[in-house]
Amino acid sequence: MDGIKPTCREVHRLVSEGMDRELSLVERTRMRLHLVVCEACTRFNGQMDLLRRAMRRGPPEDMQP
Repeated sequence: MDGIKPTCREVHRLVSEGMDRELSLVERTRMRLHLVVCEACTRFNGQMDLLRRAMRRGPPEDMQP
């Protein structure tokens, strides 16, 4: 964590780590503040969320064994 303003690299790391563990209040706050001002990271977060939800649902019925 460098300085007050998180970098895109830090936010990408936090988004990815948030898939495996619960982020701390400080981490979540820093990430959310960055997402307010960074469209690219907001898109990345949305894409990761879409992947996360798709993985939880599993394969479509016609692809299950």
